[in-house]
Amino acid sequence: MKRPAMRPEMRPPMRPEMRPLTDEEGEVRELTADDFKGMRPLREADPGFIAAMADFRRKLGRPKAEAPKVHIGFRLAADVVESVRASGPGYNARVEQALRKAGFGAKEQRQASLKKAAAAKKRRAEKLAAATRTTSKRRA
Repeated sequence: MKRPAMRPEMRPPMRPEMRPLTDEEGEVRELTADDFKGMRPLREADPGFIAAMADFRRKLGRPKAEAPKVHIGFRLAADVVESVRASGPGYNARVEQALRKAGFGAKEQRQASLKKAAAAKKRRAEKLAAATRTTSKRRA
């Protein structure tokens, strides 16, 4: 009686055993050419990770403005520039507000900007008043 032929192996062949990448202290050993032969590219090993990273990078940074600012350059008198810069940080916004107040720009934006400027001015005044109260309490 004939013996039945051996069944072919059902599992795919296992990759060869690799040496551990770290030692007992957790230090990573230097990789060899054999180590690299056993590795697969990330696109092949985890394609979802590549897509997730691309999506994450798209979301980085500041959100896009609905009406982005436009950079222009024009000449002004030196004393005007000096006094604007001396007014402190945020002078670009104050110049924009002054131009809107003078009638430049879209009407809706002009009104919104003036309201925003009034609110900011009120906050600065409240902040200054609070700081003055704190200073006067310390002196007493």
